[in-house]
This record gives sequence, C-alpha cells and structure tokens, in this order.
Amino acid sequence: MWYNDSTMSLSKITNKKLHITVLTVLAALTFLATIVSNALFPSDSSVMIGKMALPANSLNGVIQLIMFVFGMIMTCINYRVGARISYVMVALVALYDLFGIMKTGSLAPLPGMLNALVCGGMIAIISKQFRLLERESRTDYVTGLTNMRGFLDILNERIESKLPFTVVYFRIDNFRMINDNLGHDLGTKLLQDVSVKLIEMTHGKGAVCKTSSSEFALVLDADFNLNAFRNEMKEIFGGKFILDDSDYPVYCYPRVYAGAVKYPEDAMEPTVLIKYADVALYHAIKSHNKSLVIFDAEMESEDASQNRIEGIIKECLAGDYFYLMYQPQYDMQDKKLRGFETLIRTLLPDGSYIRPGEFIPVAEKTNLIIQIDRYVLRRALTEMAEFVKNSEDEILISVNMSANSICREDFVDSIRSILEETEFPPNRLEVEITEYSFAESGETTTANIEALRKMGVKIALDDFGTGYTSLAQLVKLPVNLLKIDKSLVDDIETNTTNRDFVNAIIYMGHLMGCDVLSEGVETQMQIDLLREQNCDYVQGFIWDRPLYYEAAIAMIKS
Repeated sequence: MWYNDSTMSLSKITNKKLHITVLTVLAALTFLATIVSNALFPSDSSVMIGKMALPANSLNGVIQLIMFVFGMIMTCINYRVGARISYVMVALVALYDLFGIMKTGSLAPLPGMLNALVCGGMIAIISKQFRLLERESRTDYVTGLTNMRGFLDILNERIESKLPFTVVYFRIDNFRMINDNLGHDLGTKLLQDVSVKLIEMTHGKGAVCKTSSSEFALVLDADFNLNAFRNEMKEIFGGKFILDDSDYPVYCYPRVYAGAVKYPEDAMEPTVLIKYADVALYHAIKSHNKSLVIFDAEMESEDASQNRIEGIIKECLAGDYFYLMYQPQYDMQDKKLRGFETLIRTLLPDGSYIRPGEFIPVAEKTNLIIQIDRYVLRRALTEMAEFVKNSEDEILISVNMSANSICREDFVDSIRSILEETEFPPNRLEVEITEYSFAESGETTTANIEALRKMGVKIALDDFGTGYTSLAQLVKLPVNLLKIDKSLVDDIETNTTNRDFVNAIIYMGHLMGCDVLSEGVETQMQIDLLREQNCDYVQGFIWDRPLYYEAAIAMIKS
C-alpha cells in the first residue's frame, strides 16, 4: 500500500547517508595518503614495490585515482550531497597540485591537477544525468506534477522540518466514466485542467502532486484556509466543467471529493497521515454532499470498526459462517413463481451476526467482495442445481455481482468454471449487476455481459433508476431484465412524480425488449398500480419474505 513506501523511503535515505559518510572518510584518508606520500617521497624519487621501482608521481596518481573513484561512487549514490563533497575533494587535489607546482617550480604535479579537472567534469556529467532521471521518476507524465514518489519525499521533508502542515487527498470520483464516454484524449485534458486549477487553488501555499489515475495529494502550509478551499471546490467543480472552448465546446460534470488531515494535530508519522487522509476522503465520498471532509478522531474509531468487520468477513469466509436466503420473485399477473434472488447472511459461532448493510460496503473497499461474490454463486448453484434441473417450471436463480467482479478479465471464466463444477444449467442462472458497473468500466463490463449471454446466462440490471447510466448507454445495455429500485416504488401511492417515473421505466424497459421487475413491493395498492402499467414481475414482503433454503426447496417442489 501507499503508506508502506514512506517507511522504505526513510530507510533508503538513512542508508545513503551512511554510505556517503563511509566514502567521505575513505576519500579523506586517500587525500591524507597523498600528502604523506609527497612528504616521504620527493617527486623525483622512486618507490620500490618488490623488485620494481615505481616513480613517486605514479604512486601519488594511483592514490588520487582511488580518491576520484570514491567521489564518482558518492555522486552515483546521492547526486546532491555526493557531488558537493566530490567537488570539494577534487578542488583540494587541484589546489594541492597547483601549490606543489608553485613551490617546487616542477611540472611533475601537473598531470594530477589535470586529472582532478577531468574528474570534476565527469562528476558534473554524472550529477546532471541523475538529476534528470530523478526528475522524470518524480514527475507524472500526463500532468507534469510531482508523482507519488515525489509526494512521499515532500511529506518526509516536511515532517523532518517539524513545521505544521496539512495533507489533502483530492479525487475525481467519476473519472473513469468521463474517460470512457468522452475518450482518453479529453480524459487527459480533464486531468491537466484539474491540475492547473488545484495549483491556482493553493495560492502558492503548498505543493500539488498526482498520486494515481484520478487522485491528487496536496501538501499545504499550516495557515492555508481549508474552508476557502472547500468553497472554491464547489464553485469550480460544482457545475459543468468545460474541456474544449472551441466553437463546439465539450462539457463534463466531474464529481470531486477531498479529505484533509493535519500534522502534528492528527498524526506525526507519514504512514498514519496518509491513512487518515484516505479515511477522510472516504467519508467525503460516502456523504455525497460534502466536497471536503477534515479528519477527526471519530473517523479513526469508525476505521477501527471497519477493520474489525473486515476481520469478521475473513473469518466467515474461512469458517463457512455465511448462509443464503432466497427472496421469491413472482409473475405480476398470475403470481406464478419466477425464481429467487439470493441474499447472503452471517451466523457466527457465538450466535451473533452482522448485517449485509454493514459488511458489504467494507468488502467492496477490498478484494473481499470478489471472494464473497464467488462464494454466493458457488453455494447458490450447488444448493439449487438438482431441484432447478428437475423442476418442470423454468425456475431462475438470481445472484448479485459487484462492480469489482464484473469488470475483471477473468470474470466470465470464473462463472463458466462454477457452472461446470456444479452442473447448473446456464439458462437458469441470472446475474444481477448495477448501473455502477457500467459507469466504472463500461467496455470490459459490456464484453463480459455479452459473453455470458452467449452462454445462455440471463442478465438483470439491479437498482435501476439510481442515475449512473445515460439514456444513450441504456439502449445499448445487453440486459434481459430491469429491476426498479425499491426507493422509487415506496411511495408511488402518494407521490405522482415517482409514479410517473416508474411508469416511464416500465415503458422504456419494454421498448428495449426487456422484462421489468419491481423490488420492495409491500402494499396491495402498489401491486395494483404496477399491474396497471404492465409491470412483468414483482418481489417484496407483500407476497413473500426471504426464505431459508429448506422453505425455498419446498416451494419449488410444490
């Protein structure tokens, strides 16, 4: 994860300092060796090495060469500090040789002085190349901003200075949808324009970094006004955002959120600062109407609660403490059983449980949701395979799949594998997906859905009407069933706007060649109104609550 890199960065800095120190000591010793050698052996004398007589100047040249090698190694380790020490070392050698020429009137030290100048030039070249490489490694290619590596370095430098500052995480939450709908060129233009706006919004009081595909990190001075920043966010990104101001301008509506954490009030370690900024960003996204959320201690306790729930999910997966319930679906006209929607539940060994509304959102933030999806699919098909195959009615088993699963390249293969493993007929399986799946990864999701349909699997679009899909996208969706979200059905008896909207969805679904099912139906008046509009299917407490496995099997048999 991101915040592990900051610790690694600190350890690398420490190692570099140690290496530079050691090499500096060695270089100083070689310089002293040069002085001692000159004192012991005049320039016109010879040094006996075994039976070979070596001129004293040659010995001094070898010692200086070793020192120059140490300098170049220091420059490679740290082009800033190492190069500066090397320049000092080379200058001392050159001045020492120049002093020798002036003192003795002999040109014998001249080659050493020239070698020092050549070495200085080489160190300058090496230092420049490393400077360019580091600049590229710390720069985001698309926006030209400092990237995640550079952000970690800035964070560590700020912490070392002991001065207060604020970290803000900024995310374009619907960037992938904008990128898919408008194209990658305009997606790139959006990132570039946003980076310019963020720089302007800092008013010269901090640094702006791009840490991932649609996320930015800001390191701001202690006196930066976060409330003014929040207001600017709403003003700049609250409406349409112009990407192309030509004769045919292109607009988009980015959903932006930000989370802020303060040093040293909230945390003093880089890993904790990043974690808390991410927690605050998550709360901003969850609240929807808050563009900027500042971290507080309550969020930390909530984060601890999420960690506890994540541990329970892992425990349930490992110990098989999940079980399924089956929500019946009926034909609206004759109340004939259409099939069941599978619902996951928990029962821990101590008799306690955790509601899906608590553990599903936590699972969706991690890869645990993918494991849950596959668990539910395998268990549902295993439990129902024999009874569905032997039933004279074409009973459907409907299984929900998350956006995290449906956009994976191995999604279709995993479905096919489970179908073969359980020997469940593909034409009796219905996969439920949400509009959000298409918003997150339209092309991959559509390709996966089309592949499933070729296998005979039916596709239902769940929670329809929540607003993620445009009408242009909707008519192209390869689905068999539209499921009207419960929130739209709840008050159709009294709310004429919702009633008209539900009626429009039913009409639109039939226009697309889809069946339509209403969720969460609880009153007879809702049944009557939906029947008047030719809604095809219904599920809800009005006709049946979710059933345990044994009751669902009994219903199929009867």
